[in-house]
Amino acid sequence: MPPAVAIIGSGITGLSVALALSRIYDVTIVARDLVGDNESHGWASPWAGAGWRPHINTSDEDIEMQKASFRYMWKLAETNPECGLKRVKSIDYFDQVKDESLVWYKDFMPGCRRLPFTELPGGVTLGFEFQTVVATPSIYLQWLKDRLSASGTTFVRKELSHISEIKDVVPQVDVVVNASGVGAKYLGGVEDELVEELRGQTMLVRTKETTVICRSGDLYAYSIPRLDGNAIIGGISQPGNTSTELDPALRTEILRRARLVTSPGAYPEKVEDLEIVQEIVGIRPGRIGGVRVEKEVLQTPPVVGMKVVHAYGVGGTGYKYSAGLSKRVADYVDDFIYGDGVVL
Repeated sequence: MPPAVAIIGSGITGLSVALALSRIYDVTIVARDLVGDNESHGWASPWAGAGWRPHINTSDEDIEMQKASFRYMWKLAETNPECGLKRVKSIDYFDQVKDESLVWYKDFMPGCRRLPFTELPGGVTLGFEFQTVVATPSIYLQWLKDRLSASGTTFVRKELSHISEIKDVVPQVDVVVNASGVGAKYLGGVEDELVEELRGQTMLVRTKETTVICRSGDLYAYSIPRLDGNAIIGGISQPGNTSTELDPALRTEILRRARLVTSPGAYPEKVEDLEIVQEIVGIRPGRIGGVRVEKEVLQTPPVVGMKVVHAYGVGGTGYKYSAGLSKRVADYVDDFIYGDGVVL
């Protein structure tokens, strides 16, 4: 039998890690929420905007994860169009960044060009246009799950209160991958106090827009068309707020932000004139200090000696990191199983 790997969590991170591991390992995914749980707001992946936007002001290691992820998803959008990934034009606005050298992706993203000042909206200091990818979460998650099921990956619905309970499901587990997202804050044996819950509220609306537009800095706003006549508009991030109840008062603010980053007439002035398909609330699994991708041998009873690879803290950027992060996790699992430095 191949070595056994148990993955806690079946969001975009857990599924992507499983896909990277399933070719040589016996993989079991254990999670409270599984693909198809379309009414549950206890996890973030089904509710994401899922536009691939590069993140600056980060480490070289982080950038390499982003690059690896983009290469994979860019190619997949062409080779497997049924997966729910599509190539799309994107515009990135900054209202605090002025130094172009901070924008690492200007020589990486396809077709990237700096926008002249005359093309920038008011208050924007720097802007870039490039080609990227966008995902429709319901399609992409199901595509991943179908691939995994076909490869023999086992899915088990179970909510864990302590990481030791993974052995109730996979008694002879060799390595545990902790992709529990927000759950890493509460999971016994982990209880990471740096995990930060970030409430997001968005609207899926009808539109003719075909360009992804994001703005960061003093104003956080985005319009993410999925090229099916719909777009996600948003820009609401509320750290520490764990309510999954819809706040109708935020509709006007969401629309205001979308109108600030898009061309005149892209969206109506009033919410009443907006064709809303769905209103969405989700809790993004953030982490103070950034994404945690590292291996650890636990030293506290009852899990002394348990080999764990942590993979969480992506916040609202799970789709962006997914493929690159999963490659890093797979390397760590290989290290545990076969020894450091082994290339399979």
